[in-house]
Amino acid sequence: MGIKAVYNHGMKWFTILPLLIFQFGMLSALEVEARYTHGTFYKGVTHQPILQLKLTGEPGEKVTALSFTSGETVSTANIKTVRLGTTRGWNGFTINTNKLIEQQASGRFSKGRIRFEKEFVLGEGPLYLWLYYDIDKSAKYNARIDAVCTEVETADGEIIEPEIILAEGIEERVIARVYPFPYRIVPYYRPRWVKGWGNAEKAVHLTPAHFNLFTDIIHFAYSVTADGNISYQWAGGGVDNKTVADDALAEIKRLHAAAKSRARLIAGFAHMDGPMTQAVANPHTRRTLAHNMAQWAITRGYQGIDIDWEYPDSWQQWEQLGYFIADLREELSGTGISVSIAASVGYKVPNYWTTDQLDFIMTMSYDDLTPDNHASMRLFRRDADICQNKFHMPKAKIVLGLPFYSNEQGKLTSQYGYSTVYGWNPRMKPDVNSCRVKNNDGTEGPMHTFNGPALITEKCRWVKENKYGGVMIWAYETDLPIKHKASLSRAMFKVIRQPKKKE
Repeated sequence: MGIKAVYNHGMKWFTILPLLIFQFGMLSALEVEARYTHGTFYKGVTHQPILQLKLTGEPGEKVTALSFTSGETVSTANIKTVRLGTTRGWNGFTINTNKLIEQQASGRFSKGRIRFEKEFVLGEGPLYLWLYYDIDKSAKYNARIDAVCTEVETADGEIIEPEIILAEGIEERVIARVYPFPYRIVPYYRPRWVKGWGNAEKAVHLTPAHFNLFTDIIHFAYSVTADGNISYQWAGGGVDNKTVADDALAEIKRLHAAAKSRARLIAGFAHMDGPMTQAVANPHTRRTLAHNMAQWAITRGYQGIDIDWEYPDSWQQWEQLGYFIADLREELSGTGISVSIAASVGYKVPNYWTTDQLDFIMTMSYDDLTPDNHASMRLFRRDADICQNKFHMPKAKIVLGLPFYSNEQGKLTSQYGYSTVYGWNPRMKPDVNSCRVKNNDGTEGPMHTFNGPALITEKCRWVKENKYGGVMIWAYETDLPIKHKASLSRAMFKVIRQPKKKE
């Protein structure tokens, strides 16, 4: 008699259970959840995680085999190697900390299928397994990359089909893709500057044309609270923070649609050192914040989340940020939303708990106290070296920061946008990177250092020639109009820009 037939005759569970045990042996208590934590892959990069499996069961229970298919992957030739690893009791992943990662097996798909016959023994808490891919350097931009865990087999011969867990608010998962551009060009935009200080009806600085030059744009509008909620950044005196930020997002979306752009919209969270420190120190508020931040991005239509903490001040705080990003990844399951951070990598140094989990890192390669230039070529190259050789990050994930503003020479006490500095010195040559500014009374002020068009060009060429992941700009709106001969963005886009769309 089948299980369904017995149940339909009205027998209670305590009556069915002995029959089940008699017919099939003791049932496993194993539960398997599958989460799609990453939506961005890079050509030629190894150890890129795509799928997290969470196994929960009785201590000592054994898993002996796991089977996968390539799902909606456009071509399995794009996947050079498939790896299976474990981070044991931690829901994040890392390839740089031996205590956490234990690579178990590697191989390739055969006819879209792969099976790993490896034994895993459950402990008191969940066991986390990760599926990793090495992506071939010949893969096409925007190619689909996917995986499906079809079954998990126990030592008792039981076959379990994992339950796919998707983020709240989505009904269908987004299939991961190879990042669609060879380089990132990522400007930060503060809400007040999207429409100008007068909060004009339409954007003053941005035009649809910009959105076919950028690859990503960060709407730098949000912050967090100590109890795990989302708040708005201060937008300036005399205006409502929420209104300005929401209006700016609507305008960005209007311009994005008008351009039919492929650029990605990213929610920027910052100005939050105190509350972020408190929120991530407690596991409950950390998870609450991860959920709220994920929902904030999902419901507003963002394709990325950027965190500018400034700064975790200790190894423990960096570790807590790593835990938070792991929680955030779970809350974003199936959305394809990227996760990035901005960091002064030579000052408040990140650790592997954070850097391994990122889709990309943006270096704040400026605000240096050396007297020659607060954003020198030396500093730019140093930060690239730190990310690659100290954090062991692939070049494709390293996005180097460009300043579109000045700093007082040898100090960080005053700053001016590049357009303001140029307005005081309109005859500056492209290779000039310092000048005197004006005091409020119009008299000659102190020396300031900045990046002129020639230095911006040199940095962008170096990124391109050395195959790093791209450039970030703080703050794009302080530039001259893009058609101006001395515009920094004009110099940048002559070297590195979003490729033109194919008709």
